[in-house]
Amino acid sequence: MNKQWGILLGLIFTLLIVLFSIANVDNVTFSFLLGQVRLPLILVIIGSVLLGALLISSFAFKRIHQQNREIRNLQRQLHRFEVTGARQPDRSAGETVTEEKETRSSRHHSLLKR
Repeated sequence: MNKQWGILLGLIFTLLIVLFSIANVDNVTFSFLLGQVRLPLILVIIGSVLLGALLISSFAFKRIHQQNREIRNLQRQLHRFEVTGARQPDRSAGETVTEEKETRSSRHHSLLKR
């Protein structure tokens, strides 16, 4: 269902851009580092949208690639633990220390109230 909503929102966004672009067909001077070009505003708008989409997708691709690499590394570690029978580090000991500190501090507060 979420995928359908994404497609629907994408189509609506595309329709809005097309309608906005069609309403702006005047020629404009487009300046950049190497010079100037006269283009229809519709091309400048569509080019800007495409450039923005390309930038967003490249950042998303980089993040997805990093996450996939982390998943592969964690799967290898898990497989190593399963094959060797090695125990994972026991984190409950750290939680016990925290609970003791909370208990000590609550005892301290109760003694101060007396």
